[in-house]
Amino acid sequence: MQKWEYILVDASPYPFGDKLISIYINGQEWRDWKDRELHELVNYLGNQGWELVAIRHDSKNDNNYFIFKRPVVVHSNGRGSRGVGE
Repeated sequence: MQKWEYILVDASPYPFGDKLISIYINGQEWRDWKDRELHELVNYLGNQGWELVAIRHDSKNDNNYFIFKRPVVVHSNGRGSRGVGE
């Protein structure tokens, strides 16, 4: 049976435009991605095997949440998790 791993991306863009004010993946800030464009992040994650499966906009706090998934790869040691950027 296929198993999946998921990440939750909390991306806050500037009010006008596509540049990011802040980005958190599974609660950890990705400071290197600040001031980059959202499509760059989505392309990066896609190249790492992540598939965008859901988007939620919180209009009260003006936050965007993106849920990505990818298949779990089981290694010879029985461990099945990779890092976000692996």
